[in-house]
Amino acid sequence: MKWVWQWLPWWGFRRPLWVARCKVLGLACLTAAVLVGGVASALSAGSGSDGVGGKEAAVAIKTFQFQPGRLEVKTGTKITWTNQDEIVHTVTSGTPETRDGRFGSPLNGKGATTSVTFTEPGTYPYFCERHQSMQGEIRVQLSSPSP
Repeated sequence: MKWVWQWLPWWGFRRPLWVARCKVLGLACLTAAVLVGGVASALSAGSGSDGVGGKEAAVAIKTFQFQPGRLEVKTGTKITWTNQDEIVHTVTSGTPETRDGRFGSPLNGKGATTSVTFTEPGTYPYFCERHQSMQGEIRVQLSSPSP
C-alpha cells in the first residue's frame, strides 16, 4: 500500500489518507444501514403482525413524538406504546381539550410500555398529558371474517 499523507492543520499533524477514506466509507455504510433499518421498522409497525391471540402493532415514543403518529389497524389488534425517551410521557385517549377516558397510562421513563387492544371499529385520538402537542391517532377498521 502506498502511503499518502493528509495534512490536518487544525490538529497540527498529518495522518495517512487511507484512514480518512476508511472513516468516510464507514460513515456512509452506517448511514445506509440506519436508513434501511428505519424504513423496515416503520413498515412493520404500521402493518401489524400476527401474534399470539391476534394482531399486534407498535408505537414508539421518541423525541417528543408518537411514531407513527397515525396508525390503521383491524379490530382485535393490540397496540403497544414504548417510551424511548428518558422522561415521563403518558398515553391518554381523547384530545387535550376533551379526554374521553377510554384508556390512559403513564410511561415512567425509557423502556416503559403500555398496551391496549382495540375491539371496536372507530377513530381513537390520543395524546401525552405532560406534552400536549404530542398527539396521535389509531384508526380501527372491522376485521374481515375468517373463512
